[in-house]
Amino acid sequence: MEGEELSYITAGLEEVFEVFRRVRPELETKLIEIARLLVRVFRSQHRVFIFGNGGSAADAQHIATEFVNRFEIERPPLPAIALTTNTSILTSVSNDRNFNEVFVRQLQAMAEPGDAAFGISTSGMSSNVIMALRWAKEHGLHTIGFMGETTTEMDTYCDIAIHVPSSKTPRIQECHILMGHLLCGLVERMLYREE
Repeated sequence: MEGEELSYITAGLEEVFEVFRRVRPELETKLIEIARLLVRVFRSQHRVFIFGNGGSAADAQHIATEFVNRFEIERPPLPAIALTTNTSILTSVSNDRNFNEVFVRQLQAMAEPGDAAFGISTSGMSSNVIMALRWAKEHGLHTIGFMGETTTEMDTYCDIAIHVPSSKTPRIQECHILMGHLLCGLVERMLYREE
C-alpha cells in the first residue's frame, strides 16, 4: 500500500511541476501586464473586485487579503474586495433573484468605471463569473480572468486572461494561487520599490 501512496504523491508533484513549466511563458508576459494594469488602477484611487466559486472563491478571498493587509512589503493597504464573503448578500441574491447574479449585483452596487473586475474560474464556464465580467466590460471596468486551459465565453469579456494548461481542477487551482501570489508581489514592488 505504501508504494501506491508514494506513487500517488510523486505523480501529483510531477503534474504540478509540468503545469508550472508549461504556464511559465504566459506568466512572463500576461502576469506582468495584469500587474501593471492593477498598479494603474490603484494609483488612480480605484479598486479591484475579485470573485469565483468554490476553491476559486477561496482564492479570491486570499488574493484580496494579500492586497489589503500586506504580502511581502510593509506598505499602505490596497483596495481589493472579494465578492465571495458576504453570506447575506450571496444567499439573498440567490434566493430572491438568481445565483448567476451574485457577483454582478454587487458590482452594480459598488463598482465604477476605472475599477477592475477579476474573475477566477477553473472551467472558464461559471455563469455568474461570466455575467459579472460582461457587465464590468460594458460599464468601463478593466477585466481580468484566471481560468483553465479551455477558451470559453469568459475570454470574450476579459481584457487580459491567463489560461492554465491543464484540465485537472486541483492542478489549475494550485497554479491560480501561485499566480495570485506572484501578482501580489509584482504589484507591491511596482508601487513601493522606491521605498
